[in-house]
Amino acid sequence: MNLSRIRNDLEQFAEALSREEYLTRAGLKDESRASVIRERFASLASRSTFAEVRGAAQEASDAEEARRLRFLAEFLGTNSIEYQVREASDRLTTAEAAQTIAVDGERIPLRSAEVRIKNEADRSRRAALESARLAAVAELSGLRREILERSHQEAERLGFAGYTALCRELSGIDLLALRDLTQPILSRSLDMYRELLAWYLRRRVGVKLAEARRHDLVRLFRAPEFDASLPPEALREAAEAPLRRMRIDPQAGGRIRVDDEPRPKKTPRAFVATPRIPDEVILVVRPGGGPDDYAAFLHELGHALHFAYTDPHLAVEYRRLGDASVTEAFAFLLDGLLRERGWLRRFVGLTHPADFQRFAAFHKLWFLRRYAAKLEYELILHDTSPVSRCAEVYRELLAGATLVDWPHELYLAYVDPFFYVARYLRAWIFEAQLRQHLRERFDEEWYRNDRTGPFLLALWQQGQRQTVEELAAELGLGPLSLDPLLAQITADLA
Repeated sequence: MNLSRIRNDLEQFAEALSREEYLTRAGLKDESRASVIRERFASLASRSTFAEVRGAAQEASDAEEARRLRFLAEFLGTNSIEYQVREASDRLTTAEAAQTIAVDGERIPLRSAEVRIKNEADRSRRAALESARLAAVAELSGLRREILERSHQEAERLGFAGYTALCRELSGIDLLALRDLTQPILSRSLDMYRELLAWYLRRRVGVKLAEARRHDLVRLFRAPEFDASLPPEALREAAEAPLRRMRIDPQAGGRIRVDDEPRPKKTPRAFVATPRIPDEVILVVRPGGGPDDYAAFLHELGHALHFAYTDPHLAVEYRRLGDASVTEAFAFLLDGLLRERGWLRRFVGLTHPADFQRFAAFHKLWFLRRYAAKLEYELILHDTSPVSRCAEVYRELLAGATLVDWPHELYLAYVDPFFYVARYLRAWIFEAQLRQHLRERFDEEWYRNDRTGPFLLALWQQGQRQTVEELAAELGLGPLSLDPLLAQITADLA
């Protein structure tokens, strides 16, 4: 086992794959060739190499080397699975880019459909768009099932009892404990959520709660009534001005590039591509209008800043691997500015920001409920064969969490690999604790304090060397707890 070579190959592989994913997801090329890149670096998918590194991590006496090896083992194990499904993944990416839907004689790229739905005020046309989109998504379910079921099989070939066991061991996240920690979100917020949802649907969309469908929620969270207050031309300055007040360069010395071109085949889901960390970071968003644009840009800017300010001298495991909840927490910290009344007033120019702050908090609550249900669902999904049996389970759990009838056709569409849902949930919890800490240490309007910037930069420089639990302990925040998160949302809704 040549660890130096493995680490060097990892660096080159990550750069090549990131560039390819950027081009295909940004709508700059139609056909994904990620499988070719994976084949070029087939040594990183070797089961024997994974087994060696896994064993070395368990036996390492040096704590720092053990940490690096654990992160490396997680990458090698998950990459081995992704290698086995590489061709099917390419077919899925290519098919998604090529897929169109037909509504009223118009052909619309599948990746543009969600944007069209959220911008469609007419409910009957919105329902037609949704129906056509769901049919197109269902056509791709076969490929998604193939990828998922083959991933399950490969987890067993790697020596694990199943996919969930692999994810639990390699990530170090106790998924069942996390489910038990986050499930109370659903019960503790139910009455408040139901009341607010009914009010917003009736007031903003003209739909009763009992009649609401997923596409009504998509329209609700588009929130066109705030367009005049959140114009697209003011977005960049509103996001970057507080960074400068904190003594943070928003472009990180030119290392961050923004791709906000509205290409038809660009994925509607914003993301950050990281060809070279920290030297080349690409923030990719697809403008759809309204608050979503602000939230997506701020979120991805949080990722971009974290990666662009990572210490370049860190080991590749700490720059490229580690606990992704860390970078998600920094992303949530930035998009959480939408719930900061002072930021809305000072940097967006809202003279009466309470209405928008309340709406943003409600949107956050919806996400939390959805993801708590998503974790429960994925624990069932990854323990069920065949996975097609889970379509109704998905509909029931998501409908129970959102209180809106949920399409079963989406039962595989939003399943991110390797329980990434757990990274989001842990990030939300830690971010709330971090935000509370910033307020106590640097004032209520921490985003205007020039001492906040150096503090955040010091955290970002660590990359993902530490887990969110370790960061919380280091900062004296205690164990991960729902209480600060729910308390902040409740206060914002008051």
